Amino acid sequence: MRTLPHPDSHHAAGHRQKGGVAIEFALAFPLFFTLFYAIVGYGLVMTLDQSLTHASKEGARAAIKADPTAFASNADYQAKVAELARGAVVQTLAWLPESQKEVILGTAPNYDKIQVAVTGSSITVTLNYPYAESPLLPALTLPVIGKVPNIPDNFVITSDGQL
Repeated sequence: MRTLPHPDSHHAAGHRQKGGVAIEFALAFPLFFTLFYAIVGYGLVMTLDQSLTHASKEGARAAIKADPTAFASNADYQAKVAELARGAVVQTLAWLPESQKEVILGTAPNYDKIQVAVTGSSITVTLNYPYAESPLLPALTLPVIGKVPNIPDNFVITSDGQL
């Protein structure tokens, strides 16, 4: 003869397991949250890095538009080259929030943080982003993992071109 389990036995087993889900969640959530935060943080930083690289290259390309024969002096020519390069960089990075633009580009109308150097027939456009001073996301410091996302304190992007 078979005996059937008592109806209360399943309820008692289920009641004992109730806290197991909370413990599993408490152990798994920090790991998944850290992974998600790292993906978002590194994604934003990589997007910004690629945008800065693209902007500096666009600045160097835009400087080619200046015709050296159209200027009376070399200083006037270099000033026009710098103006064209800065204008292209600012236009390319127009999507940035104003706070980030000021940190990376400087203030309008000069945008003095965009470094443009003309030597002979070459141009160098340099952008400097002090990430430690103005991070896109605050870093999390975790006991075992450390700083997430672990980003360098300073980004320096340089592009060269021939005039």
